[in-house]
Amino acid sequence: MKLTRAIAPVALVGALLLAGCSGGGSAKADADGTDCLASGKASSSVKVSGSVGDDLKLTSDTPVSTKKIERSVIKEGKGDVVEAGQSVLTSMTLFSGADGSVLQQLPANAITVDKGGLADWAYEGLRCATAGEQVALAAPYADVFGDQDPKETGLDNITADDSLVIVMEFGEISDAADAAAATGEPGTLEDSELLKKAEGKSVKAPAGFPTVKLADNGEPTITIPKGVDAPTKLSIATLIEGDGETVKPGDRVYVNYRGVIWSTGEEFDSSWSRGAPANFMTTGVIGGFQKALEGQKVGSQVISVVPAEDGGYGAAGLKQQGHKEDDVMVFVLDILGTVHADSAAE
Repeated sequence: MKLTRAIAPVALVGALLLAGCSGGGSAKADADGTDCLASGKASSSVKVSGSVGDDLKLTSDTPVSTKKIERSVIKEGKGDVVEAGQSVLTSMTLFSGADGSVLQQLPANAITVDKGGLADWAYEGLRCATAGEQVALAAPYADVFGDQDPKETGLDNITADDSLVIVMEFGEISDAADAAAATGEPGTLEDSELLKKAEGKSVKAPAGFPTVKLADNGEPTITIPKGVDAPTKLSIATLIEGDGETVKPGDRVYVNYRGVIWSTGEEFDSSWSRGAPANFMTTGVIGGFQKALEGQKVGSQVISVVPAEDGGYGAAGLKQQGHKEDDVMVFVLDILGTVHADSAAE
């Protein structure tokens, strides 16, 4: 299970987990006024002891079973609910709902509340957070792992019929820019500072590359060429040449992207489908993304064809994500904005 989506830093893929009863004083809605994820019988039954992310134990009765994600507050927090784009210091523990065994403990880590960059279950756990709050999520296996084979999750003692219990505890909430500066990371941009889509001079891709057709809003449709074998080496081409700032190593980059599998043409991930661009640092993602972005200008559109062992996740990583070990991924990326790495020191 992963907290972030397919373009997440390689170190997070298959490692970061978890997500998120409600008593007086707890948030009933997020900062945008949308109701928090509802509590239910399964999540409200959760009782724990110990420290979240360290030695937490499930002390309530098992099995815990649910057909939909539920979120309950175990311990109330104080202060304002987190806003989109802010960072929350978050500790997490994942339990098997079947027998209460600990599947993973994750110590405190600053996580940005970003609908486009988080898995759905994680976003639902975080978007109503308040400092000091402790919450429990109860979720069916499929809502966290999708159709991934339990044997490929890297976790023991789990089946696709189980429910999961995820306990989160929230610490300091800060503006993402402040959190980034504290860790030496580049700052962030507001939506109003981003391009809506790639814009610039169109460039014809080399022979053998997939073709890309754009909708009026810039969303790409990717068509794999018939009768052409997938490249065995990382292959990158510029489709639109922008004229904005140049992306440098370590920058935070904002992109809209779509990813398909070469052998089937099927989409496996897309920020377009989620309705919001993703952002990440170029040095924290797979090589197929990093090399496609660094040196490019804001406004550009780039296509990156990524074999597993040359810029990709590797055979084991693809298998863990539910793909074939030799699948080749095709990404089309619109570069909408960038924040230079040296801005963190300013």
